[in-house]
Amino acid sequence: MKPRLILVAATILVAAIGGLVWFAVDKSRVCPAIGNAAPIELKIASTPSRVQACFGDGCTPRPVQQQTDGRWLIPQEPPYLSAGQSASPPSVVAKVRVVVKEAGKRQRDSVFDIPAIPGVPDTTGAQCPGPIQYLPVEVP
Repeated sequence: MKPRLILVAATILVAAIGGLVWFAVDKSRVCPAIGNAAPIELKIASTPSRVQACFGDGCTPRPVQQQTDGRWLIPQEPPYLSAGQSASPPSVVAKVRVVVKEAGKRQRDSVFDIPAIPGVPDTTGAQCPGPIQYLPVEVP
């Protein structure tokens, strides 16, 4: 009777350890940060003569061209991305440095948080959010 009790206890112990390992290794339960490769829009309150931008705090701003519809869009690709950021898969960008020059005025150089809305859960069963949605950055 004693060997049977030991066998049952060992079986339960192995099953419990196996379950813990399965939960620890099961990557479908870990959600990665999913960026969105769409350009980031700047809503500039003034009428600038020149706009430069880049993603991050200590980055080097590059010229941004105004679109034909009047919008200022910063593509999430080099040279606007910092060295540690990746365009594929898209990184989650949090800050944008914007340099605005208006005719007859001093140049303004500021860093802004990029507002974002978390993505909705996907349908893989892992309940991970989809890509985040970036909102326009208001530049006073």
